[in-house]
Amino acid sequence: MTGEQPKPTTTDAGIPVASDEHSLTVGPDGPILLQDHYLIEQMAQFNRERVPERQPHAKGGGAFGRFEVTNDVSAYTKAAVFQPGTKTDMLARFSTVAGERGSPDTWRDPRGFALKFYT
Repeated sequence: MTGEQPKPTTTDAGIPVASDEHSLTVGPDGPILLQDHYLIEQMAQFNRERVPERQPHAKGGGAFGRFEVTNDVSAYTKAAVFQPGTKTDMLARFSTVAGERGSPDTWRDPRGFALKFYT
């Protein structure tokens, strides 16, 4: 490895990049600029990368509906969405933790759910 130059870091278009560790900022301690095309490329690639083993809720389903409070729960919360008689549009998502690639759907696995209230 002596005498060999490492390959320079480049953008997706092949343009050399000065640093893989630093971003363009406003001054030495300022905010990061969106004009930093290399940073935007890296973030887009990271956000869009799909790793099947890491998709925690790849299998599941959901439903839209309306949540209606029928009993008094004021002893537990003061939130307006949970006052008696209140109707709120909502989304319910039910999911399982997907097994490794090739694992059967019949294996027992953890399950979960999430509720989103449209207030």
